[in-house]
Amino acid sequence: MRWLVRLLVLVLLVVFGPPLAARLLGYDRDESMLPPRGREVRIGEDLALNLLDTGTGPPVVLIHGLPSSAYDWAGLPMKLAALGHRVLTYDRVGYGYSSRSPDTADRYTYASNANDLVRLLDVLGIPRVTLVGWSYGGAVAETFAQTWPDRVTHLVLVAAVGPNRPQREPNVVDKVSASPIGVPILRWVGSIPPLSRAMVAEQVAEAFSPQRAPIGWADYTRTMLSLPGTLESFVMEDQRSTPATLEPEKIKAPTLIIHGRGDRVIPLEVAQDLDARIPDSRAFILDDGGHMLPVTHPDLLASEIHQHAGGSARQRVEDAPRR
Repeated sequence: MRWLVRLLVLVLLVVFGPPLAARLLGYDRDESMLPPRGREVRIGEDLALNLLDTGTGPPVVLIHGLPSSAYDWAGLPMKLAALGHRVLTYDRVGYGYSSRSPDTADRYTYASNANDLVRLLDVLGIPRVTLVGWSYGGAVAETFAQTWPDRVTHLVLVAAVGPNRPQREPNVVDKVSASPIGVPILRWVGSIPPLSRAMVAEQVAEAFSPQRAPIGWADYTRTMLSLPGTLESFVMEDQRSTPATLEPEKIKAPTLIIHGRGDRVIPLEVAQDLDARIPDSRAFILDDGGHMLPVTHPDLLASEIHQHAGGSARQRVEDAPRR
């Protein structure tokens, strides 16, 4: 019987000891890495989105990926604003400073994210936008464009998810997030600084490859992932991702597809398939690009998005009133 008690004590020490020690020593999260909050916009009784609203002009909405936040777009919003656009970036439900939604079957899907966005645009009084979706956000943008075609003037898909998803060898995070106990495992790893730093650094290096990640990006990412409810949102969205259900053939908006040839997260074949399926599309492939194009190539992306959205030579829609 004593060996059973000792085993139980050992298990408890392993499970609860390192996280408790990290919390007591102040290593659980670096608060100085957290970005400033934007504006809270309520899109329902129980949900609010953290919104960053920059510039004036024709509205461009940027939809971030998984897991991510509005702040991962780095300097791209300011560059687009300098070109004459009103740029709206927001934390999707479950990330950054936006609300966490209860785990119901209809949440944390492409459709629920698209519904959140249309409610945000309704609250802001914006009828039509240029929509830019990055990675998982690309699937959200595709879903939005298929569901509300009259509200999208132009569509831009950056390193976006598509229905064709070539198989790749799953990494450790892929395997853990697919597990029924993915959340507690990730939470435990995240609570132990050496393990969480190693895990996040590996994921960040893969995402930025073939480029190098900016100094401090892994620490910033680790801090954002430590916000309450973020890991749960990540696991639920990952488990409920259904690329095969996307129907890019139904997209009516002129579409620009931007993809890096060296993308190790979303293979180039996905972009090529999207280009073949979307009726009015153009693909722009960056030979030296990976998955983090808004961070590694912000000037090029700003220029391409600006020109695709009409540039200065075409008639612009009226600025939507701010509320």
